[in-house]
Formats: sequence, structure tokens, C-alpha cells
Amino acid sequence: MIDILKFSLLAFFVCATLGCAREAPDQAQQSVNEVTLVQTTITDPQRAERLLALLDERDRLIEENVAMLRQYKREMKALNADFDAQRDVVVEIIDYYNRERALKQLRFIDLIAQMKRATTAEEWAVIADFQLQGFK
Repeated sequence: MIDILKFSLLAFFVCATLGCAREAPDQAQQSVNEVTLVQTTITDPQRAERLLALLDERDRLIEENVAMLRQYKREMKALNADFDAQRDVVVEIIDYYNRERALKQLRFIDLIAQMKRATTAEEWAVIADFQLQGFK
């Protein structure tokens, strides 16, 4: 449970910190390093390819989250600027984004479980440690 919580927090922070710089040079290099790490850590080519596909899905989900957060920000700015905006409209938008955020977090948790099933405990420890290094 703690591993899932750690990775959920990691996923949240990735989504929150990527902002506009999703494909910055450091991020591109991090991705190359992660692929190399997976290929050297997981000696079974089929499991390595499975994990790489899951990491691609993770990146896609992160991009979805970033796009959703940007849209939310635009909508909230527009509502804030509208003096006549009704409270129920604001609450409706907040509720919508809260539901979407919760669904995406559940997708991250499922994705993490799939990643763990594609690795051994030892392999996962190496890969998870690498992923967490980006947050120090």
C-alpha cells in the first residue's frame, strides 16, 4: 500500500511539475536514461518491452493530466473574470475536474500495479528508485 501511495504521489508531482516544459531537454534525457535503465535492469526482452509500453502509457496519461490542468486553469480564470458567474457553475466545473482527477489517479494506480507485475521486486526497486531521483 505504501508503494502505491508513493507512486501516486510521484505521479501527481510529475503532473503538477511538468507544466509547459513537458519535452524540455532534461525530460528527454531522463526518458532516454529510463529506457536504458529498463533494458539493462530487466534481462527478459519481453518483460522489458512490456514495461516500456507501460511507461509510454504513463507518459501519455501525464500529458492528459497536464492538458486537463491547463484547461481547468483557463476555465477558472474565465469564471473569475466574469463578475456575473454563478456559484453553481463554478461548483459544477470544480466537481467535474475533481471527478476527472480522481479517475486519472485510479488509472495511475492500475498502471503502477501493471508495472509491478511486469517486474520482479528487485527490478522494481531499481526502476522506482530511478524514477524518484527526479524529485530530489
